[in-house]
Amino acid sequence: MKKIQFSKSGMKIIIMLVMILLFLIPISLIKDLIHDRRSYQSEAVDSIILPLGGRSEILGIVVALPYKVHSTFVDSKGVSRTETSTDYILFAPDVYDLSVSVLPRFLSRGIFKVPVFQGEIAMNAKFSSFDCSHYKIDERDLMMDEAVLMLGVSNPKTLCAQPSISADGGKLSVSSIKYDSISPFSTTVYFSLPLARMEDGLNLTGTVKFQGGESIKIQPVAADNEIRMESSWATPSFSGGWLPSERSVKSDGFSAVWNIAGLSTAFPKSWRAEEKIRGESVEVSLITPVDTYKKTTRSIKYALLFLLVPFISIFICEIFSKVQIHPVQYCLVGLADVMFYLLLLSISEHLPFNTSYALSALCVCTTTFLYSAAIFHRFKWGALLSAVQMISYVFLYGTLQAEDYALLIGSIGLFMVVALLMFITRKIDWYDIRSGGVDALLEEK
Repeated sequence: MKKIQFSKSGMKIIIMLVMILLFLIPISLIKDLIHDRRSYQSEAVDSIILPLGGRSEILGIVVALPYKVHSTFVDSKGVSRTETSTDYILFAPDVYDLSVSVLPRFLSRGIFKVPVFQGEIAMNAKFSSFDCSHYKIDERDLMMDEAVLMLGVSNPKTLCAQPSISADGGKLSVSSIKYDSISPFSTTVYFSLPLARMEDGLNLTGTVKFQGGESIKIQPVAADNEIRMESSWATPSFSGGWLPSERSVKSDGFSAVWNIAGLSTAFPKSWRAEEKIRGESVEVSLITPVDTYKKTTRSIKYALLFLLVPFISIFICEIFSKVQIHPVQYCLVGLADVMFYLLLLSISEHLPFNTSYALSALCVCTTTFLYSAAIFHRFKWGALLSAVQMISYVFLYGTLQAEDYALLIGSIGLFMVVALLMFITRKIDWYDIRSGGVDALLEEK
C-alpha cells in the first residue's frame, strides 16, 4: 500500500486535541450562563406568584375541642392546691369531600411567562362524633361550647376571599381569637362552633376561593377522602403522596379524582394538640410543555462530541484534498460550534425551542459551509463538512426528544461515528504522513 504524505500531521493532531480541551472553557462559561438565566427566571417567577400566595396548598380542616386539666400540687407552705388549665383534643373529619375547579392564566415578567390561577373549592366534611372517652377525660370537663373549627392554608395570601362555611345550614362566624399554639397548620382560619350543632356530630359545607401559581396541593385529613379537580390547563403534572385513581387529560383541559383512605394518611381520628402531625398532599403542577433551559443544558452535555467530530472531519478532508489548514482555521470552526449553544440559549428565550434549535443549527451549518468552501477552495468540501454538522445536529435533536432513550441513542450514535472514521481512514499509513498527495490511495480504489 502506498503512503499518503502530509507534513507535521502528528503535531497538528496534538494541537487539535489541545484546542478541543481549551474550548471546554467557553462551554463551561455557557453552562454557568444557563444557570444564571434559570436563577433569573426563578426570581421572575417568585416576583409574580409570591404576591398571590405562592404555590397554593389547602392543608385541611379539623375541630379543636377544649377540656379542663386539673393539676394538684403542694405549695411551699405544705398546702395542697389544685390548678385548672385548658388543653385541646383535635378531631379530623370522618368524610372529607372536595370539588376543586381551577381557572389558569399567564402573567409575564420581562420575557418570562408564569402560569397562575384562581380556583374555588366546594367542600363537604362530616364529623360523626366527638368521643373523648379513651383519653380518660371526665365529661364534665369538656368545654363543648368553646369548640373551634380550624381551616388550614399554606399562606394567608392564598385566600381570595373569606371562606364561607356552614354547619347544618347555619353559617359559621370567623372567631376573633387565634389559637395558633394548638393549630396543626402553618396558617389557620378559625370559626366558632355553636354547641347546639355539635351534640350529634357535625356536617359542614362551604366554599373556599383561592389563588396561587405553578402548583396546587391539597392535604387529605379524614378517614375517607375524595378530591375531584378539573381545569382548562392541558399539561398537568400529578405528583405528591398519591396519584389520581381516575384522570382524563385532553387538549381542552383535565379532570382527576383521588380516593384516599385515612389509613394511608398521617392523621388519626383524634389526637392531643401538643402532638404535631405532618401529612402528605396530592399535588398538581401546571407545567409548560418545554423547559428550554433544561433542554439546552442537556444539549450542552454533548459539546465535546460536537467539537471532536468537526475537527476530525476537517483533518480528514485536509488529507484527501491536499490543502493544509492552519490551526487558526480549525479554531474558528470550533468557535462556530460553541456559538451554537449560545445562540440556542438566547433565541429559545423568545421563540419555541424547536424553532430556536433549527435556526441555531442553520446559522452554524451555513457559516461552516461558506467558510470551509473558502479555505478548501472547493464547494464540495464545504458541503461535506456542513452535511456532517447537520447530521450531528439532527442526531442531537432526536436525542433531546427521546429523553428516556437518550443514553441508548447517544451510545449508538457515538459507535457509528467511530466505525465510520475507521472505515474512511482504513488505508492511511499514519507512520509516514508527509507532504504530498493522495493519488496513490485513489489509484488503489
